[in-house]
Order: sequence, then structure tokens, then C-alpha cells
Amino acid sequence: MLNPPPLDGVNVVREGRCMQRTSAWTTVWAPVSLATSASVLRDQGFDVRLADCSVEDIDWPGLSTLIASYRPGLVIINTATPSINGDLEVARVAREVWPEVKTLAMGIHPSALGDDCFDLQQELDMVARGEPEYTIRDAAVAIREGTRLETVAGLSFRDKDRKVVHNRRRGFIDNLDSLPFPAWDLVDTGLYRMPFSGERFVLIATARGCPYACTFCANKAYYGSRLRRRSPQRVVDEVEWVSRKHGIKEFLFWSESFTNDQEYAIEVAEEITRRNLNVSWVCNSRVDTVSPLLLKAIKEAGCWMIGYGIESGNQQVLDSVRKGTMLTDAIMAVRMAHDVGLEVTGHCILGFPGETVQTMQETIEFAKFLRLDYAQFYCAVAFPGSVLYRQARENGWLDTTDWRYYEQNFSVISDDGLDSKQVMEARDAAYREFYKQPYLFLNVLRKVKRPGDVVNFARMFKDFLAWVS
Repeated sequence: MLNPPPLDGVNVVREGRCMQRTSAWTTVWAPVSLATSASVLRDQGFDVRLADCSVEDIDWPGLSTLIASYRPGLVIINTATPSINGDLEVARVAREVWPEVKTLAMGIHPSALGDDCFDLQQELDMVARGEPEYTIRDAAVAIREGTRLETVAGLSFRDKDRKVVHNRRRGFIDNLDSLPFPAWDLVDTGLYRMPFSGERFVLIATARGCPYACTFCANKAYYGSRLRRRSPQRVVDEVEWVSRKHGIKEFLFWSESFTNDQEYAIEVAEEITRRNLNVSWVCNSRVDTVSPLLLKAIKEAGCWMIGYGIESGNQQVLDSVRKGTMLTDAIMAVRMAHDVGLEVTGHCILGFPGETVQTMQETIEFAKFLRLDYAQFYCAVAFPGSVLYRQARENGWLDTTDWRYYEQNFSVISDDGLDSKQVMEARDAAYREFYKQPYLFLNVLRKVKRPGDVVNFARMFKDFLAWVS
């Protein structure tokens, strides 16, 4: 419907206009979350539109025009900590353009600090706490049918007196196979491209929840600690559906760790191989949950790169953040992946409480020692919903309460042994030291197989220079 009745349309928006420099991997997470919610809403008869404003380069006037032309009954805002202030402005803009609209925020930050979101934006009407799809569905149906919002589990909302009401918690979705595939037809998938090849890709969510105790992770505030998996058949059904319907052959398999259950990951790989799907993909993993058998299976099924959570090159630091891995695990995991022909990305974090300049340098040297194909160096961030956030508040480690700086390109944690400026300097040094290694340049040259690859490489190199400058 071009002009749906006020309570029949739903507009799902991610504004995300913050200073954050995001990789393609992190950028695509917002659309898959919104696109799944959009499919759930369409199953209930709603007309839905989706806009990823930060990627589509939709500015405030453009968003106002979009809302004015569509006149949605509900605007859903997917948000994250560093962009929370700008994202929630969508509620104000929507109300100015279409006074009848209701607004709802979803994401880890609203789940962890719902009251804070209501305080930040007076035009925000609702927050979906935790896993969002069915909370959003029930809230939209309640608005359309005029029933009481108090009945919607997982919802916080303003009542008629504008007081915030927190409904009972919603249980997690036990059967993830019951969720529909994301509504990729609502997304310009051409805006999400693989490095080097420039091919379109989408994210495939394989599981939710994480049983590990890492202090820096906030995802438990969203998906909980109980690991819930989609069936291997359903995962591969989605891969095949996206490939045939949308012509996309590149995928990022995403969960807190795809390889937590090696038997499960092998089943997924074998199903892809059995169906003879001509696809390629990337996955992430802990360093202590892989084996030669697993890595060989995923390689044969089209996986070309695995991302490991290295985190630190100092064992005491790993232990302090409850990672539960050993440095030797990382060494073996990288070697096993290289042995079967997989490329490896290592994800490293600098500036945990208790670190020193020396321990950060040990992480840089460890990343170089591992001979990773790619490395990402992040600043430790006390994201709301994480144990680290609680620790940082209790111990006075936070330099600022400005949410714009709570992202992995900035450090806001200072303690007696290290300040945030030193962490930022170490991060810049990490990129310079790691990527000046000659073997990495040679690896890149091997990937240049056609003229278009040169253009993609030049673009990536320019982005990299901006990243470390």
C-alpha cells in the first residue's frame, strides 16, 4: 500500500548516524535483524518498509519525506550504544511529521538501559527488551486492534500519563526454525559488498545465545546465555533460498561462535556440500572449538575465511576477562585453519582493565607471530549489558558518559595502570605494525585476478589509511 491507514503500516528504521567506522560485517547486522522483524510483521498482515539510513545515506530531510509519504502507524528503530542519541531522534522526527505514529526502539542498549532511552527521548513510546521479533509483533497487533499494551511480554511503554511501564519479561524463542527468512526484498542488498571481490553478501544467523562468561560481551542482555540453534537444514534452506531468489552467493555465518558444537557445524557444512550449492562464506569461532575434521568440512563446503576471537596475547589478561582460552589454543587454531587452506582473521582487543603498555604490545606481537591473514584491533568497550560495564561504573574507570564514544574505535576506560589515550595510541600502532609485514602485501597481490580487483583493493586501502590515520 502506498498510503496505508495509520495503524496498518510499519516503518523499520536504523538511523545509525554516529562517528563509528564500521566494517561490512557489522553494518549488515542491522538489516538482518530488521528484515527478520519485517517478515514476522508481514505474516500478520502489515505493510512494511525498511530503511537502513546510515548505509543508504538518508539524511533527516530524506527521512522526514519517507515518513510523510508512507504515514506508518509504527516506526521501529534499531539502535546501538554509540549511535543511541541520533537514532532515538528518529522518534522525534517521526512524531513531527506524522503525529499519529507510535515509536519503538530495539537493540542491546534499549534492552540493557530501557529507562535511559525513555529519558533521552521524550517522543519514544516503547522499547522491546531482549529478543525483539515477537515482542514487536504483539505490540503492533495490540496497537492495530486497540488492545492493552500491558499484555505484551517483553515490552516497556509509556502509559496515557506518559509514565514508563515495564511488562513481564518474554521468554526466548525455543524453536528458531519458526522464524521466517529475512525480508531481503525490502533491502538494497547492493549496498553490502564483500572486500576485494565487491560481490553482494548477506548474513545468515545460525544460533542465538552464548554460554561463555566473557566480561566484555553484552549480547546476553539480548539473546541470553542458553545456546539455541537453528537446524542445519533450516540454515541451508535459507542459504539456498537467498541464492536462488536474490542471486547472492556470498554469506557471513553469524552466531556468538558458529563452531561451539563441532558436530552441528559439520552437519551444516555437509548439507551445503550435499546440495552442491555454489556459494562461498565466512564464519566466526572461538579458538578452542575447532579441529582439523571441522575445518576441512567447512572448507569443502565453500568457507574461505574463519574469524577467531584472539582478544589478547597475554594469558593473565585473557583470564581476567574470563575468556576461558589459552594462548596455545590460538596458535593451534590458526595453524589448523591454514593447513586446510582457510584464511584467518584475528580479532584482538586492547585496553582491558589491568592492562599495561607492555601487555598491549604483547597482543600486537602475538598477532604478528600468528601470521594472520587479517587482523582487527579494537579498544575495550564497557558496553551496557556487559559485566565490564558494571565493573567500570563501580570502579570509576569510565572517562565519559557520552555514548558516542562507546564503540570499538575509541577507548573510554582508564584505570591506575593505563589511560584511554595510551590505548588509542596502541591501537594505531597495532595497525601500522601488523599491516606493514611484507607477506601481507604479497597475499593481497595474489588476490588481484581481474581489473575490478585493483579498484576494490584501492578502495579498501584508502579506507584503511583513513582508519589508522
